[in-house]
Amino acid sequence: MRVMRKKIFLISVFIILIMGAFIFVLLPLPGRIPILMYHYIFPKEEIGTSSLNVSINDFQKQMWFLKTFGFRTISLDEFYAIKTGKEKARGKEVVVTFDDGHYTYLKYALPIMERYQIQSVNFLIWDHLTRAWHDDISLEEAKHLTNHPLVIFGSHTLSHPTLREVSLEQARTEIFLSKEKLEEAFNKKVDYFCYPGGSFTPEISEIVRKAGYRLAFRTAFKYYKAYPETLYSLSRIKVSPKQNLFVFWLNISGIIAYAKEIDAFFHQLTGPKLNGKLNIYEPAYKSM
Repeated sequence: MRVMRKKIFLISVFIILIMGAFIFVLLPLPGRIPILMYHYIFPKEEIGTSSLNVSINDFQKQMWFLKTFGFRTISLDEFYAIKTGKEKARGKEVVVTFDDGHYTYLKYALPIMERYQIQSVNFLIWDHLTRAWHDDISLEEAKHLTNHPLVIFGSHTLSHPTLREVSLEQARTEIFLSKEKLEEAFNKKVDYFCYPGGSFTPEISEIVRKAGYRLAFRTAFKYYKAYPETLYSLSRIKVSPKQNLFVFWLNISGIIAYAKEIDAFFHQLTGPKLNGKLNIYEPAYKSM
């Protein structure tokens, strides 16, 4: 009996390992493209208590993981082409984004991404570029990166207001003018937008569309999860300072995203009404 139990245990372990390996290789499925969200990359001793700070060591491990296990980081141009059906997803694509244009992107993150050939987008705040705001990169530093093969810049408004808390006219100014000023400074199109703090409404998303942006990004899916995900409300995966490589993989594999979509489905069926009407669930936009 003891020998039989041991055999059953070993067979069970073997089956679990095989299934785990299969899932590891298979996920994420083609068309399921995780979007990672970073802000600041610091030496470990400077991390502090902010949930937006990731250590250089952890960031390097994460970029190594992507490169080593066959994940393909893509630009937002390619992401847009896939999402609109102009290109086909090949599988294991990942988008890497940064908010705010902090100096640690230039000093610590970019050299690591250059080593592993990781593409990224950084959403810039115009006033921070031009007024030497805190520790953000300057306009001249940003200009030097505009032709970098691994870097795309997007807009994060003029001054980083919470767009839901300002008038629609002010929101329009923040959205339109930041695009115009960045395009004039860089002499190239700025097609991508990020909502400060992930704050938006359907009206604000419509302003972003009318401004000529191709895509707009919010923060984590749990915020504003009552709103269906569209090209102008793309959710991202926040990479936190305490995230080990297993949790990192759970995120980029899509396993956590599937769980959140199930939660959102039931939230929209049973949750609060929006504008007096139940916001009917719609699945995330899929590539054609």
